[in-house]
Amino acid sequence: MLNSKIIRDKTIALSCNSGAGHLAPSLSCVEILTTLFRDFLVYNQDDATDDARDRLIFSKGHGSYAYYIILNELGFLPDKELEDFYNGASIKGCLTKNSNYMIEASTGSLGHGLPIAVGLAQAFKMQNKTQKVVCIVGDGEMQEGSNFEALALAYRFKLDNLLLIVDANGLQAMDRVEDVGLDNDRLSKVLQAYTDNFSRIDGHNEADLKLNMAKFFTNKNESLSILVCDTLKGKGVEVCENSIAHHFRCPTQDGYVLGCDDE
Repeated sequence: MLNSKIIRDKTIALSCNSGAGHLAPSLSCVEILTTLFRDFLVYNQDDATDDARDRLIFSKGHGSYAYYIILNELGFLPDKELEDFYNGASIKGCLTKNSNYMIEASTGSLGHGLPIAVGLAQAFKMQNKTQKVVCIVGDGEMQEGSNFEALALAYRFKLDNLLLIVDANGLQAMDRVEDVGLDNDRLSKVLQAYTDNFSRIDGHNEADLKLNMAKFFTNKNESLSILVCDTLKGKGVEVCENSIAHHFRCPTQDGYVLGCDDE
């Protein structure tokens, strides 16, 4: 069974062993991803391409390291890909679509994931399919206008099979979100206008995550669902936590020694 502490430890190790820089944005969504894959998403562990699977579009594709670890834990991503990360592996610093690994879309160029997810959700409804679509975006990414065009369509088409999760860690590539665009209190008020199925929770509290995700996966809804998760960027590595400088910076550059307990 997936365990968020193990996922976090292995995510940190992946960055430190390879020198890969996008560790901090990968650590803020560990519990979100763990809860989704462990408790809710439908997939065939023997066939990553099974058409009956739910779809996860991980739009903040630069923060993908925990996602890679989970795919490896589930047997979709070979060990060799992690061993060669940043040194010849087919997986990259940002997600590249690979159906055999159950990576559904190439993302990291921000503002593209939610439009893809809306298209998938609408296609499933048109075909009378029951699959769910989940899209994870960053709060800084929500400054992209394409997301609000997609939300307007999701509202218009009553996409009750779509869950948008905002990893609201308060930081983006070079600044705090509140110093560039809307702070997360204001963003939450805007997002509530698109749905009656809105919640804002602690994105590291797995009990709260499970309770609120269940509202989407098990309840009968009338429209899309939106879950804003307040998180800590860099959680688990003290030098990276809530640090603007560590959006793309491996903690070994600051003298971090893998295996020390920062939490």
